[in-house]
Amino acid sequence: MNQENFTEAMINGETAFNNENYAQALEWFRKALEENPDDLQALAKAGTVCVPLDQYEESFKYFKRVMELNPENGDNAFNLGNAYFFHGDIGKALELYAEAEMKGVSEEAKPRLYYQMALLCSVRQDVKAALANFRKYEDLDKSGMASADPDVISEKIKLYLMADDYENAEKLAVQWIGVAPADVRSYMVYFSILMAQRRYAKAEEVLSNAEKYAELSEQDAFALKLERVTMLSAMADVDTEHAQEHLQAAYELVETAQKEAPAGKKNELTLTKAEICMKMQNYDDAIRTAETLLPGAALKNAVVAHQEPAYEELSEDEIEQMASEDMQAIEEKIAAGEIDESIGESVDVEYDENGNPVRVYPDGIFDEAEYKAPAEEAVPEEAAAQQTPDKGYYDRMYFVLLSCYAATEDYQKVRETAATLKFSDNIYYSYFARYTEAFAMKKLSETTEEVTKEAAEKQYAETIAYFRSRMLQGESNNYGAIFRSRMYAESAKFAKAEEMANLLPMGEKEAVMAYIDTCRKEYQNM
Repeated sequence: MNQENFTEAMINGETAFNNENYAQALEWFRKALEENPDDLQALAKAGTVCVPLDQYEESFKYFKRVMELNPENGDNAFNLGNAYFFHGDIGKALELYAEAEMKGVSEEAKPRLYYQMALLCSVRQDVKAALANFRKYEDLDKSGMASADPDVISEKIKLYLMADDYENAEKLAVQWIGVAPADVRSYMVYFSILMAQRRYAKAEEVLSNAEKYAELSEQDAFALKLERVTMLSAMADVDTEHAQEHLQAAYELVETAQKEAPAGKKNELTLTKAEICMKMQNYDDAIRTAETLLPGAALKNAVVAHQEPAYEELSEDEIEQMASEDMQAIEEKIAAGEIDESIGESVDVEYDENGNPVRVYPDGIFDEAEYKAPAEEAVPEEAAAQQTPDKGYYDRMYFVLLSCYAATEDYQKVRETAATLKFSDNIYYSYFARYTEAFAMKKLSETTEEVTKEAAEKQYAETIAYFRSRMLQGESNNYGAIFRSRMYAESAKFAKAEEMANLLPMGEKEAVMAYIDTCRKEYQNM
């Protein structure tokens, strides 16, 4: 071995690594290993630098060789575990971390071992184990800085929220603001926790403090304005006495934001304005606003081609028999724990570990499955920059239109819009669209010759069959029971409607029972 060449290669490799020139560092560590293939330090350094280069197989080779040469050193197992962790092999990482803890690691490595184990348990959503490992990590940190690390705080907040422990999550959010008052993420995390608990007065105070004390980019300031819009809209849902005032303030704030919004945000703001108009029951304004977002062609040309599952045609007697069998099957599934009696309940707002708010629309609106948007006409480049369809964007737009068309009793438009929205991956939107499509056909059969009574009854039967099949599959929401109950009531099958309503949580049950009573009175007055 040429000692001088080896030493020079190691020094150059360390220098390159410290300057984040990882490719050059690896080349130098490889040269060092050419001189001395079994040098533990060179092997460990080479294995470490392979990780940020995503060269995991080479990293495993180096770390495994270190373990062969020095099998009783826990630090070596820890380093190999880290390589597997970043490679995404959580099971192998956990095995090696356990081996490292059993063999014992150096005082320097021990805090990092528990930090990595905490992250690993967090990935596995093992809240108790993750929090315990974070405590070990903090206890071993002699500087006391670990508990004030924003990354640790944000990760622990996420864990507490997984356990629905809002009290400890809130304490940590306040702590984060204390140690990082200029970091806007800390305020956004606290704001989102408060929004989830509907503590709007305190949430507004946190937004104001963020505007005063955080270091805000233009993008941050714009985001805070949008959060205020969200807050005002949510306040309208609970403070019904002043709902119109809150919504008007939100509307004006959106109009102001539109003037300063980047091109990529303008369509999103337009959609938000349409949603606010809908909540204000300004349905015509909501329709005009939302229709400006339609992609060029008329709505009827924007329907996405889908293969609708085939449902058998059903007679009235078959529907009655299905309903009777259905109640027994659902009761058995509830008794067996396959269907949760309280399914479908959720908070309004959640957030991720970086403080980015995530709005909780009905189940599935932000699922990973891609929603196929309607084909758009070619547009100039500058106009294209303003178009920002993303997850849930088209769903929300069609939901606004469908809701407003239904409210204004434009049943032909309801049918056209529902034909698109019923294929959404968002369960609520899909169910709502199927229900309103059937309801629109019923209304059209009463007022026009375009739809026959037989066709409307067939649509009701097929829609009830669809909801029934999804319920029997154990789909985790109450929407099937809600819409089936309404449809039975609208068909004057009041006993069946009440059976479905009795499956629901108290608040939803009362609302559906009130609708059944309304339908019963209308039927008696016919």
